[in-house]
Amino acid sequence: MSKRFAIHIEYDPRKMEQSRRRHEARANFKIVDRVPVLFCLERRYFLPLLHSGFNEYLKDVETHYELQLRYNKYRIENIVEDFCLDDSITVYPFFENVVNASGMGGEIGWSDHEPARAIPILNRVEDIDRLPVSEPTSGLWGQRLRWWQRMQELAKETTITFNGKPGRVEVAPLDIGWEGPHMIAVDLAGVNFYEWMLEYPEACHRLMDKVTTGMIQAARFFRQVDPRPRPTYGTAEDSSQIMSAELFKQFTVPYDRKLYEAFGAGLKNGRGMHMCGDSTHLHQALNEDLKITSFDLFGYRVAPAVAARNFGGKALMWGNINPMLMLDGTKAEVKAAAHECLAALAPCGGLLLGDGANICPGTPLENLAALTEAAAEFGVPGASGRN
Repeated sequence: MSKRFAIHIEYDPRKMEQSRRRHEARANFKIVDRVPVLFCLERRYFLPLLHSGFNEYLKDVETHYELQLRYNKYRIENIVEDFCLDDSITVYPFFENVVNASGMGGEIGWSDHEPARAIPILNRVEDIDRLPVSEPTSGLWGQRLRWWQRMQELAKETTITFNGKPGRVEVAPLDIGWEGPHMIAVDLAGVNFYEWMLEYPEACHRLMDKVTTGMIQAARFFRQVDPRPRPTYGTAEDSSQIMSAELFKQFTVPYDRKLYEAFGAGLKNGRGMHMCGDSTHLHQALNEDLKITSFDLFGYRVAPAVAARNFGGKALMWGNINPMLMLDGTKAEVKAAAHECLAALAPCGGLLLGDGANICPGTPLENLAALTEAAAEFGVPGASGRN
């Protein structure tokens, strides 16, 4: 019986096995033969390569699904990293970093050439108390659920092979996304929220409570629909890195802690954090107040030596080569930056070498490969004849 979709991938099974071993070792702060390498490669990188824009990518679930099959194939066959771990590819409804803002009633601006962005809807502090706690199927929460259900059906209509042998399509576990409560508050209120935290702190806490409550309700509903276990839990607070440590402890820490306690408790890596920019002044709070277990795709403005000093041996780390250097620099320059990162962070264990954060469209493949080459050259810290 013919299937609706067909995707054929050529990739050495021995590379899958070695990549899987590297990731498993890294989770235990160990290294097999080299540090594993993985990039933050979002749709804005792949869509031009597939001669598509965001309008086509998001026009319906079938096109969304098919383009994900194609970009998985491109990534596995062309980008040198530790991405492919077995004979499967994973798909998922992906609407950029605006799902939670939409679920909470926010407006979304769409563009064919750029990722979607949230448009603030809280223009006055008085608007906070008129904002309801949304239902778990509101906005893009509901669309993600519907498209996720349809993708389960599409996966059954797909033929996939690896090196001529049958593979499989996995639809990732249903979730609400990584955007943290403070990010969503800024999405809803815009830059006004930074002033309001100083002038109207009680109102801002009411908004943070509403956002966090809505997120927990939606996430629990999604887990009822899809009860598969999640091995990790993480959140992202890009909007917090420009705050003082004092404000961070007041307006971000309590609400991220609620999420970690609700969904990360009992997980080995249950307190993941992503934060772009220079988060150095927040590291003490990340360690002592939130007790993060992984620092995921942390911003390139954090010097590797600083990250090693503050998180080495305590949290898994993923990062943090400058994406602009990877876009515009020479391969030699990218490799030198990778070696600097490895020298500082590889001896700590738990490093996943990558960008810090988000690969720019047009980044040359040779500059991506430079990270894996540097990791192979660096090898295992302390091994005979090596660093």
